[in-house]
Amino acid sequence: MRNAKIKAVNAPQFIKHLEIVSKLSGVDYPYPFDIVGELVRLENRANRICTMQCNGEGDSEKLDIQLSKIEQKVLKLLPNLNKDSFFINGDPRGYSLKIKEEEAIKLGIYRDFGGYGILAPEF
Repeated sequence: MRNAKIKAVNAPQFIKHLEIVSKLSGVDYPYPFDIVGELVRLENRANRICTMQCNGEGDSEKLDIQLSKIEQKVLKLLPNLNKDSFFINGDPRGYSLKIKEEEAIKLGIYRDFGGYGILAPEF
């Protein structure tokens, strides 16, 4: 995560998020910065693809394949994440890489207003 600018008020949430990503990835805390950076890149890519799908742009089959590849990369980055709880939200108005509510509560990860866990939130 190059040039990450975290506001002081958000620092405790960011540190907690790093601890959770560390647990899910199997990488010792406080060193999951590369994983968080990759999650942010995958989040942005998934959001662009979902936007294209909603706008009717591109070949939907190819876009679905790209989303599947993103899903595989996330699960590879986070081998300790319950595979059944992870999903890609197809609505481009919010975050794309999410965890179902039950697992998010159990992990204590940052959540949206719907209760879903966010893997790559902005702090």
